Amino acid sequence: MAAAAGSPMAQAQVDISGVYLAGRAETPCGRSTNFARSEACPINELGLARREAATAENDPGLDCIADGLSRHFTRLPRPVEIIQSDEEIVFHHEYFGVRRTIPIGGEPPRPDTPHTLHGYSVGRWEGDVLVIETSHLVENIHTIQTSPMTTTVERFHWNDDRTRLLLDVEIDDPVYYDGPVRLARAEYVPNPGDYIAEWSCSMDQRELFFGDFDSFFDDAADE
Repeated sequence: MAAAAGSPMAQAQVDISGVYLAGRAETPCGRSTNFARSEACPINELGLARREAATAENDPGLDCIADGLSRHFTRLPRPVEIIQSDEEIVFHHEYFGVRRTIPIGGEPPRPDTPHTLHGYSVGRWEGDVLVIETSHLVENIHTIQTSPMTTTVERFHWNDDRTRLLLDVEIDDPVYYDGPVRLARAEYVPNPGDYIAEWSCSMDQRELFFGDFDSFFDDAADE
């Protein structure tokens, strides 16, 4: 009897395990002061107003808090290791030591599933494409505005000559957007000689970025 689609036994014989330099999935919404509504970025007025709360001063990374999933997609290239088995896919990112374990053909979230930075994810194989659906994310106001109602779909697949692992991301959020947001395609470059270094974050991040933190923002306000 053939295995049901989406079950671990039904996955395609595609191996994506290895160490990569993970590329950036650029947002069509812009960054910082050029963030704006467009056909590709259908953010609504509530979303734009909520995003005004995102400032350099309250960036969670300065307090050694990892990025939420939607912002994590857009970060500068960093090493990531993908560990694959029939039952799950593990993404071990060097950046902030983020480790996502994606069950293949897993159960849908229960009503009491908590909202977290990287949410609740379930994976499946559609031919040779790995599809990951995620929900139950906490709100993120930096880089890509998303609410706790946000869902994301990631699609990983090789390019034609298997020199790049490609990632397409679609973000749906009925609270802050009037339609889906599709990020620019990211490329994961295989780098088998690399490794995932231990991530170290100092609670002095604010001073490392801005020098004397209090005077930096006082001076900026005077300009």
